[in-house]
Amino acid sequence: MASVVLQPAGHREVLMGNEAIARGAVEAGLQLMAAYPGTPSSEVGEVLLSAAPESDYYVEWSLNEKVAFEVAAGAALTGARTLCAMKNAGLNVAMDTFMTLPYGGVKGGMVVVVADDPDAHYSSNEQDTRLLAAYAEIPCLEPENQQEAKDMTKAAFALSEDLELPVMLRSVSRISHASGDVLFGEARAERNEIGFNKHYEMPYRWDVYGPPGAVNKHKWLHTALVRAQAKANESPFNTLVKPKGAKLGVLATGLGAAYAKEALNRLGVGDDVAFLKLGMVFPFADKLAKAFLQGLDTVLVIEEGDPLCENFLRALAQEDARNVKIFGKGISRIFEPYGELNTDIVTAAIAPYFGAQAPAAAKEAIRQELAKLVIPRSSTLCAGCSHLGTYCALRTALSAYPEDAVHIVNGDIGCYEQAGYGIFGGDLQIDNSASRRYQAESPYDVLDTLYVMGSGISMAHGQSKLGYDKGKLVAVCGDSTFFHAILPALANAVYNHSNICFLVLDNRWTCMTGHQPNPTTGLDAYAQEYPRMEILPIIKAMGVEFVRTADAYQKEDAVSAIADALAFEGPAVVVMEGECQLQRQRRVKKTMAKTYVNAEACSGCKTCVQLGCPATRFNAAEKKAGIDGVLCVDCGLCQQYCTENAIRVRRR
Repeated sequence: MASVVLQPAGHREVLMGNEAIARGAVEAGLQLMAAYPGTPSSEVGEVLLSAAPESDYYVEWSLNEKVAFEVAAGAALTGARTLCAMKNAGLNVAMDTFMTLPYGGVKGGMVVVVADDPDAHYSSNEQDTRLLAAYAEIPCLEPENQQEAKDMTKAAFALSEDLELPVMLRSVSRISHASGDVLFGEARAERNEIGFNKHYEMPYRWDVYGPPGAVNKHKWLHTALVRAQAKANESPFNTLVKPKGAKLGVLATGLGAAYAKEALNRLGVGDDVAFLKLGMVFPFADKLAKAFLQGLDTVLVIEEGDPLCENFLRALAQEDARNVKIFGKGISRIFEPYGELNTDIVTAAIAPYFGAQAPAAAKEAIRQELAKLVIPRSSTLCAGCSHLGTYCALRTALSAYPEDAVHIVNGDIGCYEQAGYGIFGGDLQIDNSASRRYQAESPYDVLDTLYVMGSGISMAHGQSKLGYDKGKLVAVCGDSTFFHAILPALANAVYNHSNICFLVLDNRWTCMTGHQPNPTTGLDAYAQEYPRMEILPIIKAMGVEFVRTADAYQKEDAVSAIADALAFEGPAVVVMEGECQLQRQRRVKKTMAKTYVNAEACSGCKTCVQLGCPATRFNAAEKKAGIDGVLCVDCGLCQQYCTENAIRVRRR
């Protein structure tokens, strides 16, 4: 990865969008980058980290997105060129400072890369963060392809310094995680001078409360927006092509522009259409849009996400082009306001406006044929994952309570969120019962609530303080999430006398986003050894009376610790320890597993299958379990849960 950002100008390479963004930052003369890993944004930090030892910029994995944003902002106030990167949900965490920083702006260029996730491939929602850039009143750029992702990132730093405002670069999954041809440009050799002036260009510049006060600083922000809008009208990323006599126009933004161009080519109508492509989507390029609207009867708006530019265009048309009919995702809907676009969807939606019929999608026929060959499957936890041990131990401990008890297990975000994916969920038996117990047949149906990072423990606390008594209240989180979002929530539960069982799943890595290190890993972002930050003493320091550690790979130890925590009156915390097996295998050479099933002893009870490990198999015809020796990591969990002693270990 290091070569991506260190190659000379003129080099061409096929890059993922995130790699292109990283290269653009280096070309701009990056001095500091901070991020919390979040798919689909993680690779921006990974790529910059890989080259950091050979470069003169600093990179870190911060503990959450708010911290990362403030690290980058603090450095930008001293004149440095800085970048922070996060996924769509991560911007929610940073919103407090994100909304306030623009009131005084920045001195050095500050770029905020946010990777949105239309169709929720990796996320719990489909938010369009362009709206949040407009909400914060800062410029927003949106690339059409990987080349623009690189070029826009580079340009964003200069734009930020010119306007003295942070600039958002909004990517989407199909940009960040798809690849395209990128031509490298010159890397800026000089670095911004570092310094600090408390009253830089205005009194108390970096103090939102300092005189003349927040309202006057907001007034300053609006003067900067006037200049920003002028920049939008002149931006090379905003282009207008308008054939003489055109009556139908297309306004497209970012990746939507790529879909629109391909759709017009498919329909063979591209030469007769007015086409306004916006790469700088906020502030809205009003003069360019007015020129676009003039003489048109109909406009089709194509943008990935919400109808942001469509609404800007409608407002403008109220004054200058009331007779123009506008179609998009808003009032006159030709696209659904959810999911993601693609060329087939765009082609089908716009074809009727050209009196054309969308050509049959050859890809769809191919997909249908391939579907016959593919066995449907969901994602699963890895073979031998310690979370399998934790969830099976939790199920075992909860099974000791009466059958009519309705327990609530509140989830969180990480690899362990898969316990809420409902795999093998069976008949859901949906009804309107006020309270009903559903038996979890596997670890993938254990979680009852699942929203965002840190939500589980606060929800469990709310249920506790309401007096919920129909079953036990449980919450889970991972080690990285513990430092990201749990500390205030746990302190709140202790301070307000909660009666909950809280499990911290410590596998020592931030696994779901690509195995980045965190404070429990024992390594820093540069893979240098660093003392582990122990979770147990932190919990004790908060005043939690019941704190226990348990080995997630030892059934008796894990079940006993969880059972004791469930029985305790008050907040009880168990740290479930078990390193990620993928990381362990990177250190210990993997050989064919020694774990196997003795077919004669196997009764076909499927208890081992209910463990949820992908290395465990079941032959329905023979009614016998089996072990995939390639996937198995010899963790020993299935052996402990087998009631027939049929799972054994080969001896050398």
